[in-house]
Amino acid sequence: MLHCLIVILVFSGGVTCYAQTNVVSFLNAGESAFTARKYEVALTNVTKAIELNPQYPDAYNYRGMIKWWLQDYSGAIADYDKAITLNPKCGGFYCNRGQAKDSLKMVAEALADYDKAIELDPTNAQAYFNRGTLKVLSLTNYTEAIADFTKAIELHSDPQEEDLFYWRGVARDELKDYGGAIADYTKSLELNTNADWGNSFAAKTNLVLARKLLLESERK
Repeated sequence: MLHCLIVILVFSGGVTCYAQTNVVSFLNAGESAFTARKYEVALTNVTKAIELNPQYPDAYNYRGMIKWWLQDYSGAIADYDKAITLNPKCGGFYCNRGQAKDSLKMVAEALADYDKAIELDPTNAQAYFNRGTLKVLSLTNYTEAIADFTKAIELHSDPQEEDLFYWRGVARDELKDYGGAIADYTKSLELNTNADWGNSFAAKTNLVLARKLLLESERK
């Protein structure tokens, strides 16, 4: 998930500067806890940062990310709403809100947010990936999904490439492009040989099935 970097302004005056210093400290503590998967601790620290500076959009976005991991999707959307109100030009905020809406099966609303994220930042690979998976899983629009995954691959940034190739393979499978699906599943497994990779088993299973279906189609 992405977020925009917002510069914290430190104003003159001892009390305000002290408060802003604490904002940074709480955000740093929140980030450390989040990295350690201590989400409740992260939530507490980022909330304290927001209390000290309620006009800091990136803090709301960060808290939204934490709430998403805690599966508080409605709470995450509320924080992303606030971040967008404070900074409506950050494409990453829309991408993150779209993911939370996606988790609540708000398909049309999630799609609109991904579209807006890409409009504001055409280099946002995560937004293309999220939109592509939405089109595969909820809209069965496989052709457009392939275009989104291909664009994300071209951008060569987040998310992990193995996931991009895997999901493009899934979309190609659905269109009975078994040769293309085989190539994508194979590439995804080459990029990540770790059995702990979430899509590893599915990629291997789908690869075997796609090869079988390709042979059957060639015999006809």
